Amino acid sequence: MFLALLNTSLLKAQKKCWYQPDKMGFIYGYGNQGGLFLDDKDYSYTSNIIKLQLFYPLRQGAFNLDLVFEPTLGFSKHQLLNFYFIQPSEPDYLAKRAEFTKSKRITEYILNTNLQLSHKITKAINAYIFVGLGPMIISKRTERLAKGFAFADNIGLGFTSKITTILNFDIRASLRHLSNAELKHPNSGINIATLELGMNLKL
Repeated sequence: MFLALLNTSLLKAQKKCWYQPDKMGFIYGYGNQGGLFLDDKDYSYTSNIIKLQLFYPLRQGAFNLDLVFEPTLGFSKHQLLNFYFIQPSEPDYLAKRAEFTKSKRITEYILNTNLQLSHKITKAINAYIFVGLGPMIISKRTERLAKGFAFADNIGLGFTSKITTILNFDIRASLRHLSNAELKHPNSGINIATLELGMNLKL
């Protein structure tokens, strides 16, 4: 009896550890440079992203505030469409035009940290907004962004729908901006509009 009570107490204590997330999620997204707000004729950039999500509640109430860690893997495709974007004043501009006007595949390794504010609309549906940033490693250079270390900023809105008492379906739209904060040249930045679908599970 005593051992059973002790085991129950230990389990409850473990659940309260600061490093254990309240929820865990998985998201797949497709992004594209183009559309209503991001229709830049100079280049194309499409991206398939996979995210793991770890949710840590900061505030509970009518509006819930969560800190969300999102390790992200992106598989992207880039091509320079306007070779005049690279000016003759740049060193090796002809070689750069030849390199960047060819389609190339790029891998992104990102660790985003988001603040997510949510509000219950019905018993089963929540609406939320989020904003965040994080360090990133990009595998290849483009005419807009140097290879290596950079940052990924994102902002978006979404909805979750309850499937069971612990499982939610998640759909959201976001804007992503990739840049290196002028740490390297070039740094014109890459902008992507993304639609994302996923699930999250209450632990």
